Amino acid sequence: MNLFKLSMMNLKQNVKNYGMYIFSMVFSITVFYNFISLIFSEQIRELSQLQTVVMITNMCAVVLVLFFIFFISYSSSFFIEQRKKEFGIYTFMGVENNKIALLFAIEGLITGIIALIVGIFLGILVNKLFLMGIVKVAKINVAIKFEVSSLAIIQTSLVFLSILLFVFIKEYITLIKTDITKLINAKNVYQFENIKGSTLKGLLGFFVIILAYIFIVGYKRFNIPFPIAIMGTVIMVMIGTMYLFKGFFTFIITKIIKNKKILYKVTNIVSYNNIIFRIKNNNKTLAQVAILITCTLTSLITAFCMKNLNSGGREVEVPYSLYYISQSSNDDKIVDEAIKLSKEEIDFKANLDFIPYKTNLNPYINDFNIIRYSDIEHIMGNKKLVNEKKIIKNNPKEGEGIIIIPKNLINAFNLKINMNIGNKKIKVNDGFASSITGVLTDSIILIVNDKDYSYFENTLKYDEKIKFRGVTLRNYENTDKISSYIKKYTDMSMFSFDMFNEDDYNFINSVYFIGIFLTLVFMVSLGSIMYFKCISDASIDKVRFETLRKLGISQEYINKAIYKQVGIFFSMPIIVGVIHSIVAGYAINGLFNESGYIVTFGSILIFTLIYIVYYIASARKYIQITK
Repeated sequence: MNLFKLSMMNLKQNVKNYGMYIFSMVFSITVFYNFISLIFSEQIRELSQLQTVVMITNMCAVVLVLFFIFFISYSSSFFIEQRKKEFGIYTFMGVENNKIALLFAIEGLITGIIALIVGIFLGILVNKLFLMGIVKVAKINVAIKFEVSSLAIIQTSLVFLSILLFVFIKEYITLIKTDITKLINAKNVYQFENIKGSTLKGLLGFFVIILAYIFIVGYKRFNIPFPIAIMGTVIMVMIGTMYLFKGFFTFIITKIIKNKKILYKVTNIVSYNNIIFRIKNNNKTLAQVAILITCTLTSLITAFCMKNLNSGGREVEVPYSLYYISQSSNDDKIVDEAIKLSKEEIDFKANLDFIPYKTNLNPYINDFNIIRYSDIEHIMGNKKLVNEKKIIKNNPKEGEGIIIIPKNLINAFNLKINMNIGNKKIKVNDGFASSITGVLTDSIILIVNDKDYSYFENTLKYDEKIKFRGVTLRNYENTDKISSYIKKYTDMSMFSFDMFNEDDYNFINSVYFIGIFLTLVFMVSLGSIMYFKCISDASIDKVRFETLRKLGISQEYINKAIYKQVGIFFSMPIIVGVIHSIVAGYAINGLFNESGYIVTFGSILIFTLIYIVYYIASARKYIQITK
């Protein structure tokens, strides 16, 4: 029998173990194919509204490739660990090491190719539904035809075959170098861990994680570009998490084992001893799961942030029923006449006189408009502003200021700076986003004390003030007749509710749609890894639990021990992953000018509920295998 036939036979015999892996791979390839087909689709290219979505999909595809390298590599390592004993038996039967290594590597390669073929086939079948979903959520009225993208098939195949080939070579080398004497009892080796060395690793990991948090939270203050801050943070969090679990988990479990009061309580002696038995592998797996949980939650938080951006489009563009830049008293008269003829009632008017100021404060802020705080107070007395509490809290005293950026701009730079304006020092107490002036003056605003405003009014050199006027009607949306009259008699810069086009923001829904798909890939893969861990530990513990039954221990006691043991594995990574994602959520919400608490903790709640389902399913599978 040749190696290929033997590999196929082994694959059939282990199809139950490979089932979850193949399902995860097929699902991931299906999603990846659809992402790539979106990039190459001629139908999508013709829709200008979705070009930003295509660009973001490219970035998501790169993230998925990196993730697939990790997931496939982890899965292959799992299967090798599971079948080392089988490898050892082949060796003692006289089969050469290189042939056995080739046999197992071919088996993994065949599994991957099967998943690739099925995944692409399913991707083609659901592709039309995927593209229809993208177009539907973007509210674009266009018919999507069924298409098969040869470029998407080729790129998907090349990416996954490259990863599979890499894993094939890695598996082959790993198996060739494996010590034969350790194979027969590979699963039963007690994994001793040096506590002193592990504690130092844990402290190092904790330090690296804290450094990563400071890096991402304070990147604006240090004027670090956001892409560099994200990349540096991801690398440090991954390294820190690996070291944290190598030290912290070992330290905690060892202390519990030494504490007899805790150890002998209920089922702890069984649960914790089973954990300490495989502590090295546990540390590695827990760290990987914690990182994967962070990826899942971060994707979910980002998706919900994008959703909020869409819903806030009107607030950004139309903070008043209509607003304009008044160049003369005649402009004001025309607006008043238009409102009078429309018979609409005015709720309130906002009058802001901007002092334009050009400077080179930093690479991001080259000019801004200075306004007085009392004018903002008048607006807040009549309507609710975004971040109103922050504006009131930072009410500028003489020599102080607040920087406001438009809410539709990315907030990736430090706004807490000190300025020297017209020989007067201004300390900026805070900087954040709000919707005060809409899109006509898409610039940064500096709010100052009334005394400082008067000083700048008299000392700064500028052509003339920019007179911003906002009008809010009782019937907020009834601006058609008013805007038509104004356009007829003047060419002033103005914007009104009837000019707002919600379709300009609908593409964000497509980004949200893609973000949810990316989250689903992480969720399914997370479930697979936990499932692999479950069947791996259960197959090892089966003999131990059979021994306990022979000693008269009840199944109820064993079930409690298993639920506790599995619970420890599930609880530690989610605690670390949630903390990571809270920090990530803070950075993402800050970038998109969102308050973020509801988005972040809502995402965590949704994920936790799904995670609990994973825990219950894994514990029950564990019990089923060990019975």
